[in-house]
Amino acid sequence: MGKNNSDHYAELRLSMEPEGGELLRAFVREASLVSGVPAAIASLLAADAEQIWCILCQSSANSERASVILSSEKREARVRILLAGHSRFSAILPSLGPQLRRDAGISYRERGVDGWEIALHRSIETSRDATGVEEPTAEAAAPAAEEVQIDAPRQGDSAAIARCFLAVYGHNYIHREVFSPHRYWRKVESGELIPMVSRDARGEVIGHVALEREAGAMVAERGEAVVLPSYRGRHLLERMTERLTDEAVRLGLVGIYAEPVTTHTFSQRNDERAGMPTTAILLGAAPETLHSKDLPVPTAGQRQSFLLTFRFLQPSGECEIVAPQEYRDVISATYGRLGVSVSPLDGRTPKETRSMTSIAVNEGGYGRIRFETIGSNAAIELAQAMSDVDSLGARAVQLSAHIGDPGLPLLTEAARAQGFFFCGLAPAFSVGGDLLLMQRLSEPLDVNALQLFTDQTKELAAFIEQDRQSATSRR
Repeated sequence: MGKNNSDHYAELRLSMEPEGGELLRAFVREASLVSGVPAAIASLLAADAEQIWCILCQSSANSERASVILSSEKREARVRILLAGHSRFSAILPSLGPQLRRDAGISYRERGVDGWEIALHRSIETSRDATGVEEPTAEAAAPAAEEVQIDAPRQGDSAAIARCFLAVYGHNYIHREVFSPHRYWRKVESGELIPMVSRDARGEVIGHVALEREAGAMVAERGEAVVLPSYRGRHLLERMTERLTDEAVRLGLVGIYAEPVTTHTFSQRNDERAGMPTTAILLGAAPETLHSKDLPVPTAGQRQSFLLTFRFLQPSGECEIVAPQEYRDVISATYGRLGVSVSPLDGRTPKETRSMTSIAVNEGGYGRIRFETIGSNAAIELAQAMSDVDSLGARAVQLSAHIGDPGLPLLTEAARAQGFFFCGLAPAFSVGGDLLLMQRLSEPLDVNALQLFTDQTKELAAFIEQDRQSATSRR
């Protein structure tokens, strides 16, 4: 930011893309505040700039870049947008004025042989409009935490929700439906998605969290979580999660789970406050490119990993587990954090001869093998399933089976011989009850690079890494 004796100024350069509007809004507001502009005027000027930006982007190519300059004097704050492309913008510039509130000023002039300069300006002094109503004070217009509202979105909010995800993740977010207002709202209407949003003092969407629920499932995933960077640190994720938890109880769900990323700890902190301990760590579950674009990536160079966190919403009785002796302590400790007592059973012979399995590989290269029933042919069935998911392009594979299946010791022994290692638990993830999770990776992954918030999660990661090394040495 530069300055001279008469004014303050700051400059931003960005590509002419609609999703840059949120970044532009944040820049104008924050730069205005630094320059001493009252918060009420800074917020209005930022909204003006974003609105005009979106209109301009409709007539631009994405490869072009523009400069945005914020300057302020004693009585006026001004935003200048410097554009290239004289003929392309000539037709729309005269129509920009009516798009703004009448107390906002706008002007434009030619700049060089092939450009325009558009100027938006607002008086810093408190003024009255023609009706005699005063402009809101800085205290009334500033997005203070107590002014943020949490409620269920309306259909008209779908585009604003998409802009929030674009502002934070770009186009790399794994849940693609958030970028399509029609697809997003169809999921809401069908009951697959149960969302909550945060709104600023002007009623605009600044955050989003939702429960995703498969048909007939008794658990729902708390995901699709985003808060615009300028509103972080206000516990909005926690407040939205509390509302979603109330809704999940009303719907009679057994539990809520989440899969927070390990490139930062914001979501993990939210889960800790919500009483959702980590029950599993899903290593290499997504491509490297899946991360927030405004944060550093400590795990660069390897596939992204998630945690699995969980909370029972209804009391759960004692759980009978059939698992190898080396896993019983970590499993019992995990159940203890969920408030569930454990009754270990000795390994028994599988009741069935043939195993019942299913496989899947998503577009991100994450494979899943589910043993609905473990038969005496578990080793052969697992080898065939691994061959199938490998042929479908799996780069990391998750293996799951019911924690109380009599054949579980047989399956885990066969899995460890093929390089699988302990991953964790997925409580209530199946009609048959809780699942034991194991995993196998086909490429290097540094567990020490993961960003983990709680000591419990770090201890689980250490156990998983130790088991991974043990399983790898047996191959």
